[in-house]
Amino acid sequence: MSKQIENITFDDSDAQALEILEEKPEVYPLRDPSEDPRWAVRIIWTWVSIAIFLLLFFVVLLILGIWYD
Repeated sequence: MSKQIENITFDDSDAQALEILEEKPEVYPLRDPSEDPRWAVRIIWTWVSIAIFLLLFFVVLLILGIWYD
């Protein structure tokens, strides 16, 4: 174990804070679904689309290379 892990101590206030969080799980998520960051979803779909396009492009190049070789 590292020295950082060995030196960790918990106060009573830490335990109380954890108990408060455990008692109120309904506070999460912090924002409504209508306020979700849609830009993040768009970025994921953009990268997935690019990856699928490149995969298909390379497969077509492979097939054409085999066909005309």
